[in-house]
This record gives sequence, C-alpha cells and structure tokens, in this order.
Amino acid sequence: MAVRYADDFVMGFESKADAQEMLLALKAGLASFGLMLHEGKTRLIEFGRFAALSGQRRGERRPETFAFLGFPHYCGRTRDGRFIVKHKTEGKRLTRKLSALRQEAWRLMHESLATQREWFAAVLRGHYATTAGRTIIQRSTASTAKCVGLGCAV
Repeated sequence: MAVRYADDFVMGFESKADAQEMLLALKAGLASFGLMLHEGKTRLIEFGRFAALSGQRRGERRPETFAFLGFPHYCGRTRDGRFIVKHKTEGKRLTRKLSALRQEAWRLMHESLATQREWFAAVLRGHYATTAGRTIIQRSTASTAKCVGLGCAV
C-alpha cells in the first residue's frame, strides 16, 4: 500500500523484511539521481491492526504514530471494536486557526448576529470539507466550543 501527495508518501507492508528491503531500494534509487531521503522524516514503524497487541507484549503503552500531510495518524478502534486509522489536527495548526478565528470574530463583533452566524458556519463547513473525517470532526467540535468561549457568535 502506498499513499503519495506531491513529495510526501507513506508506504505500508505486511512484513518488516519487505519494508526494510524497500527502504534500501528506495535509498539506492534516489541516490542514482543525486537525491536522498530526509532522515528525520523517514522511519520504519509498526502500525496497524496488530501493532497494539504486539506492543503490549513488549511492554509499550501504545503503538507509534506518524504525521502525514499535517495530521498525526494513530491506531484506534471503532465503537464496535474494529481497527481504524484515526487522525487529528496538529496542535500548532489548531492553535493558529483558533487565533485567526478570534481576530476575525473581534472584527465582526458589531455586525448583526445573522452575519456572524453565516461567517462562522461557512468557516466550519470549510473546515469539515477539507478535513473530511469523522475523527477530525469530533475534535473540531471541541474547537468550536473553545471558539465560542473566545467570543465567536454561533
């Protein structure tokens, strides 16, 4: 499995040996063009349905996470116990967005409530459309509550 966006990509393998072999081949292939992988961003991690179980056997608290396209991805479970890849907005990104929302809310403070509601609803629709995941929408609901506390009119 491989997911690519521009120059970022994530690859998934069933065995550690396959992943190590591909990493060596990728490094060699890039080196032939005078390129190299960013060592700080390149790593092999155990991730997936059985990562939590094998991690518990080794005494680890939870499986590793990885960031892709600005969202930390982590192993989770659905309400009925099935495995799911969850992701959430990075903390710095969320703080930056809430700060911008606060500034815009102050700018609109003397506008009518209908105007303020239309603006805020449009912001939330855009956020939901770009993040498009139930787990992110659950987290953004908490963001909405924070923003309301900062003076945004809903």
